[in-house]
Amino acid sequence: MAQGTVRIQRVETTERRIRGSKEVAYLTAWARSLALSLGLRFPPNLLCVVPRWRSRGDCFTLYVRKGPSAARSNPTMSDIFVSYAREDRAKVRPLAEALERHGWKVWWDRSIRAGEQFHEVIEKALEEATCVLVAWTSRSVRSTWVREEVQEGLDRKKVLIPVKMEDVKPPLGFRSFQAVDLFDWDGSEDSPAFQVLVNDIAGIVGPPKVSAPPPAEEKPKPSPRGAPSKTLPKPPRKKKAPRAVRKPAQLQPKAPEIKENPIDGLEYVWIPPGEFQIGAVAGDGKAHRSEKPRHRVEITKGFWMARTPVTVAAYKRSVKAKSAKMPPAPDFNPKWEKEDYPIVNVSWEDTTEFCEWAQGRLPTEAEWEYAARGGKEGLKYPWGDEISHDRANYNGKKGGTTPTGSYEENSFGLYDMAGNVWEWCADWFDEGYYAGSTEKDPPGPGKGKVRVLRGGSWLNSARGLRTSFRYRFEPVVGYYLIGFRSVREVIP
Repeated sequence: MAQGTVRIQRVETTERRIRGSKEVAYLTAWARSLALSLGLRFPPNLLCVVPRWRSRGDCFTLYVRKGPSAARSNPTMSDIFVSYAREDRAKVRPLAEALERHGWKVWWDRSIRAGEQFHEVIEKALEEATCVLVAWTSRSVRSTWVREEVQEGLDRKKVLIPVKMEDVKPPLGFRSFQAVDLFDWDGSEDSPAFQVLVNDIAGIVGPPKVSAPPPAEEKPKPSPRGAPSKTLPKPPRKKKAPRAVRKPAQLQPKAPEIKENPIDGLEYVWIPPGEFQIGAVAGDGKAHRSEKPRHRVEITKGFWMARTPVTVAAYKRSVKAKSAKMPPAPDFNPKWEKEDYPIVNVSWEDTTEFCEWAQGRLPTEAEWEYAARGGKEGLKYPWGDEISHDRANYNGKKGGTTPTGSYEENSFGLYDMAGNVWEWCADWFDEGYYAGSTEKDPPGPGKGKVRVLRGGSWLNSARGLRTSFRYRFEPVVGYYLIGFRSVREVIP
């Protein structure tokens, strides 16, 4: 083994092979994504390289070389160099600024001072950056300058992070690099795709460092001239009678009726029929336009909903029954050893197959929000208007998912309706659907390209955990932030 390298793991697979030069080459985002999908964990302080190639049939060996992040050792360097076509500046700006808000130094503004030469500025920026993020669009794929920048970055041993800002095919020679799809991104930093990008960048250049301002010191008030330095106690004030607070209208839920589904082994709770207001509550400044207008919806038929997201144990039962395969295990649950954790890396199509096996289905988006609110109206979260880490798993604090049912249940007896994993819903996603949806049992749009996600994940900020927050994802793709739960009409 070459000096300074660490052998991580030999992986056996008949589904994917690594093809490439036998010479030393940097592992790109493509190889990184492949390795993670096969269960390899890459610590953030490792730079990925392949110093040698070995193959035995369907076996390959991955190596990584230790190397400190240059951006962290030299504070004057930038973390990310963004390559894009000049015509795409308005499209790239929100992405660059979002990464800057996360605390990284991003070089993307192409304005130069008088007397400077453009190519020298670019070369210096490329040399100082730790990684190169290329924004692929219909214009950048035709840009000779963008391709030269990207190739120059690779020649300088920079890690390449391709991002598709539009649904295009990258130029020949760059198609083997796995790209993050942001062509449907609306600028939300809570979207799963953006969170994946943030996580990938953190694994390459290190986690972002956001320096919080020091707490303001309270200056002691000067004592009047001649007054003693010791403050005299003030006489007690009379307590005012508390104002009557108008509470939002809410149902009085009964003790949950619980049954076990004999097929998947999960507990299901009865969700009674009723009506509620779907969408962002009044005064919610973090609401997206897709959450509006808030309107009345009636759920005319009750249903049974799994108390928790589908667990690894339950999914293993379905895999065994169907002689299928488990999805790739994430690094926070290697080899799917933690069976009481939620299953992730499942596509919408995977979840519908599970639900059919369990004699159930995915909930509609309206059913999901109705169940998440638990009969309570006018609240941002299932429990109230404030959120803390005692209530849910979010903001990356746990470094991954947590066991299902780790936090308090809602009024219907459901766990993890905010945080831990995003949950697939049955509906196609349409940003303007609320403006014309039906009042009774809305089924969602009749067609679309992406499916609805609800609930937020362990990596999202508090905004994504609000009960009204809507997001979407491609139905054929699974991610380590996404899980699901099943509903049934009847349980014997």
